[in-house]
Amino acid sequence: MKQGLFESLTGEFLDLTPIDAVPVKSRRIVSIMDHLNRMFNTREGSIGHLKGYGLPDISEIYRKMPHGIEELQAAIKKTVEVYEPRMTNIKVIPRDSEGDKFKLVFIISGEMKGGGTVRFQTTFTSQGKSSISPWKKPE
Repeated sequence: MKQGLFESLTGEFLDLTPIDAVPVKSRRIVSIMDHLNRMFNTREGSIGHLKGYGLPDISEIYRKMPHGIEELQAAIKKTVEVYEPRMTNIKVIPRDSEGDKFKLVFIISGEMKGGGTVRFQTTFTSQGKSSISPWKKPE
């Protein structure tokens, strides 16, 4: 099985794409992205039985700028290491947000258990929302 339990139960990914519409070789990556998206949009402490799941309040991170970037970077790394078991050797690197001070961008990379390297770009807005996409090296 390449997708996670949540996708298997619902029959679709987070963006409502049916599992069968995604090539089998891409399902694990899409499933990992979905899970990271859920994690990054969940505030730490909001799930009673998983107190450490999620990230700190993003508005608090923005109040601590520029040092908030380091705090969020560390929180992302720790959360992925603990709650995304399909990835190892996690690296989180801040990236220039192209002059938009209300946006924080990070590249998350790691190795998938069972083989393969993955890289994602995640963007946080000052409203606390996060989005994630595959990262491609700029040309």
